[in-house]
Amino acid sequence: MSFFRRLFSPVLLLVCLPALLAFSSASVERVMLRMDSQSLHRGKVVRVEAELFFHAHTGRMVTRYLNPAGQFMITNSKGEVAIYNEKENSVVYRQGEEYSTQSGMIHFFLQGKTQDLGLSEFGFQQMSTQFRDGLVITEWFPPASLYHVYNRIELVHENFIPIYAGYYDAQRKLAKKVYYSDFQYFGDVYLPAMVTEFNYIGNDSIINRIRFSDIRTNHQAQSPWFQFEVPADAQLRR
Repeated sequence: MSFFRRLFSPVLLLVCLPALLAFSSASVERVMLRMDSQSLHRGKVVRVEAELFFHAHTGRMVTRYLNPAGQFMITNSKGEVAIYNEKENSVVYRQGEEYSTQSGMIHFFLQGKTQDLGLSEFGFQQMSTQFRDGLVITEWFPPASLYHVYNRIELVHENFIPIYAGYYDAQRKLAKKVYYSDFQYFGDVYLPAMVTEFNYIGNDSIINRIRFSDIRTNHQAQSPWFQFEVPADAQLRR
């Protein structure tokens, strides 16, 4: 379970948190794309490949894993998640705010919430703004309920596009850096095709590099995987 949470928890792509640009999500209703993720930790590389099928109106997302093969994840805006193992024909159900597609990167970019990447929705308040070398640097302070997790979050925009997010823990140490790059435009919506994340844990670190490719929207996004459902005879695992 922790494997999937590490890759798709919105806190990972909180990261991708949120509008200097008031885009309308009405122009993009369906998105399908390929995801290649590489995690480097202590000299070992873990690679995950998957296809994502997201319906913006319903908030439903199907993740079909290619490596490891035979794994599926279905999530929605309510934070309900089903993890299906095709080989075992088994399923695990979970529910929690951390699984909600409304807290993920794709949702925030499609909604045009690029000024704060959704931080205001989590109760963060903007405390300062700096202009430096063509960049706009803002600092966001957490609500009292998150004082034990964050001291502040720093966002950097270039030409109104978020390119960096820095997360400082309760001890005011930089705990995570996230870089967004290689943006692709789809009408009045854009998505970063590359997300690079550095996580610092004590004297250790984990580097995640996620690349999105073959991004298709609306009528170009055609696939039966949008309608994938867990088979009715799947064995329930706890």
